[in-house]
Amino acid sequence: MRTTHASLVDDESKIVRSLKICFIGTPWLAVTPKRGGIPKTILELSRVLSRDHEVHILCPEPVSEEPEGDGGKLRFHYAPVREVVAYPIPEKVAMSVRGIGLFARMTFAIAAIFVAYAKVHRQYSFDVTLVTNKFVALPILGAFGRRHRGIFVYSEQNIWPWLYPVPRGSLDRLRYYTNVWLGKLTYSLSDAVHANSDSIRDALLRYGMASKPIAAIPNGVENKLIEVGPTSLLMPLRVAFVGRLVEDKGAQILVDVIRRMAASDSRVHFTIFGDGPFRRRLMEAKTENYTLLGNRPREEVLDALRSIQVILFLSAVENVPSLALLEALAMGKAVVATNVGDTPRFLSDGQNAVLCDPDAEAVEVAVLRIADDGNLYDRLTQGARALAAANSWEEMGRRHLTLYKVAIESAEA
Repeated sequence: MRTTHASLVDDESKIVRSLKICFIGTPWLAVTPKRGGIPKTILELSRVLSRDHEVHILCPEPVSEEPEGDGGKLRFHYAPVREVVAYPIPEKVAMSVRGIGLFARMTFAIAAIFVAYAKVHRQYSFDVTLVTNKFVALPILGAFGRRHRGIFVYSEQNIWPWLYPVPRGSLDRLRYYTNVWLGKLTYSLSDAVHANSDSIRDALLRYGMASKPIAAIPNGVENKLIEVGPTSLLMPLRVAFVGRLVEDKGAQILVDVIRRMAASDSRVHFTIFGDGPFRRRLMEAKTENYTLLGNRPREEVLDALRSIQVILFLSAVENVPSLALLEALAMGKAVVATNVGDTPRFLSDGQNAVLCDPDAEAVEVAVLRIADDGNLYDRLTQGARALAAANSWEEMGRRHLTLYKVAIESAEA
């Protein structure tokens, strides 16, 4: 049994002294103020927890941005590898010179993070280590998990493969089951697991992962965004899509909606933030009712969204817990979301969002429903802000600390 600290928990089951916490990011993205996704989650949790605890962040070196730590309870450590700016990494690395080079770079990044963690762990002897990537987690857990002080938490923030059906192709099936097996192995070596949504937690339990603490804790939202007031309902209705233009995010549904509404309704204009394989299909639509802005810095996107009235979340698999969704709610946007995964658990139709089936006709009906009903629009914007206020990063930080406490107690037992 590893050495832990009984003094961390008092009679009321609350952590009573400062913990040393290390967040380990992905092997390809640095944690910086302008990043979204997992790096953003790590940064915001670190800022909250560092008020009372000593928090360290280990990630690749940023290409151009230097994150700002406070020099005290929030400290950055960089593995000797630069982040990959051409993110997202292709899920299937092609057997080409570029693909093989990318695979080699990722392998080196994983090894570099392992070596960097070994160094900082010896120096600081962390009470809690949270790892967000199973390929990084496995060597760390194998080397440190059973023989060193502190507890290890694996953070599962990916819906693939857990929320997807088993594919048909033999190579795809092999890749699918390999990732399931690696996920289960990571789980078995961890002291606790953070699932990024109820759906992911339930899927892990269905795969037999029930012997360790698993907590479903979604992303949070910055309080400053809640201070942004809703936009008035004026025509033309300004509708936005924020995300990668890939099938998983509903890009095909988006293309079909734009085509349908170009032919039937001139009151709606779409603004698209993001890029991906479906860009070509979007350009082939040859309609004038959308503006494609592509990938933009996060702050620029947030600033542009101030004039947007409706935001679409069109995944056919899972919309929650999207940082973009939470930010849209905080800014008082009317949300149209596909009724899949955790979405109906988190959002309430007609109160803080309009939920619809994942098809173009249903999305079109939902958008026009908002355009034609000012009372509905006002109710959605008010409900969105109220929901966002209940999901602050402060609240998510408290829930993370509860998970760490449970894991510490289990390790001591």
